[in-house]
Amino acid sequence: PLSPLVRAGRHLASVMVVVLALLFANHNGDGGDLVVNLVVVGLVLGAGVVSWIVTRWQVADGVLRIETGLVRRQSRRFPLAQVQAIDVVQSGLARVLGLAELRLRMAGADSSGGRLASLPRADAEQLRHRLLAMVQATGQAAAGSPAGLPGTAVSAAAPGLAAGPERQLFRVRPGRLAAAIALSRTGAVAAIAVALVAGVVELTHQPGVLASLLPIAIGVVLGVWRQFNGDFGTVVAAAPDGLRLRSGLVQTTAETIRPGRVQGVRLVEPLVWRAFGWCRLEVDVAGPKQRHENRSESQRLRALIPVGSRAEADQVIGELLSTRPVPALRAPRAARWKAPLTYHFLAWGGNDRYVAASRGRVCRKTTWVPLEKVQSVRWVQGPVQRRLGLASVRLDVAGRRVTASIEDRGTAEADEIFARLPGLARQARAR
Repeated sequence: PLSPLVRAGRHLASVMVVVLALLFANHNGDGGDLVVNLVVVGLVLGAGVVSWIVTRWQVADGVLRIETGLVRRQSRRFPLAQVQAIDVVQSGLARVLGLAELRLRMAGADSSGGRLASLPRADAEQLRHRLLAMVQATGQAAAGSPAGLPGTAVSAAAPGLAAGPERQLFRVRPGRLAAAIALSRTGAVAAIAVALVAGVVELTHQPGVLASLLPIAIGVVLGVWRQFNGDFGTVVAAAPDGLRLRSGLVQTTAETIRPGRVQGVRLVEPLVWRAFGWCRLEVDVAGPKQRHENRSESQRLRALIPVGSRAEADQVIGELLSTRPVPALRAPRAARWKAPLTYHFLAWGGNDRYVAASRGRVCRKTTWVPLEKVQSVRWVQGPVQRRLGLASVRLDVAGRRVTASIEDRGTAEADEIFARLPGLARQARAR
């Protein structure tokens, strides 16, 4: 019954302000409006309880079914074979109440309704382990139980694989994380905003002008807070069922990246960070289409290492990739005329399993893409490239957020790469 309350936790402060305003407005009244407001609040809470009562879920024939709705019934199906990961999410209010929410991430589908909300934390962890065991077994046989109310036990194969021991690979340092955010694009925007506000106040000598700049200040603060809150306490551990991630300060998230689900790996080395030997490691896992309000977050890759040393990144990359090619093949000299600043960092490499490509001077990015995940290969040539006898080859994967781009190669070399990669991709998928 606490599901609506927990989901509204992020808006709790706004709700409290509205409630206090209503109480103040009706302080000197006859109390009639206050009674009406309390009735409305009671109806909203009652609707939340009814929504919880009519929500049922079951696992049958390898499919998780979630049915909800009283007047308008809705039934959603989530094939376990398409589950990419099952996350355990706790907002700040849920942590206080000892509750958690399970979120299913599916391959190439909108799984916004794939949520089992407000379960006791221990039950959520146990259910997640059992569902992961079912996901592991769906290739051979379907496992499930009859329908039941939320909290119904699900019989499954022994979840020992999902609950196996962990081997910690990485833990982010809070001080390093704060410094890295300050030295990132987010920190630069925050510094510019602070300088702008201070300059306006100094020039106008009217502190009241801050009111007009308040939306900008709130946006900057929220941007910094979201990044710090999301990356704080990040822990990466190797387990029999894949790489396990835990992160978050107020809202915590626990997820598992299963073997074979990674669509791409990206190592990011900003110019300022390179002076300290820091880097950021990101992965792209095929997942759901995000709702409109979450589009900005969906465009960001999952950070396995928000900020860490190159040695820490190499260790985690070794867990993600069986063999790691080095982008050692440099671009031809003609590429200097098209990309004079990034020419020295344009390189690529590959083997029979992966393609690696690097680019960027201010922010160096190295990308690895598994050939078995490649959906299409494109040969691209712009007008400047055509003039210089250059072309690019781009590999697209299901994640659509990581693309290995082999930039500015000679036309003959690009033709040879373009002709060879589809065959290598077919061989990789056949293994």
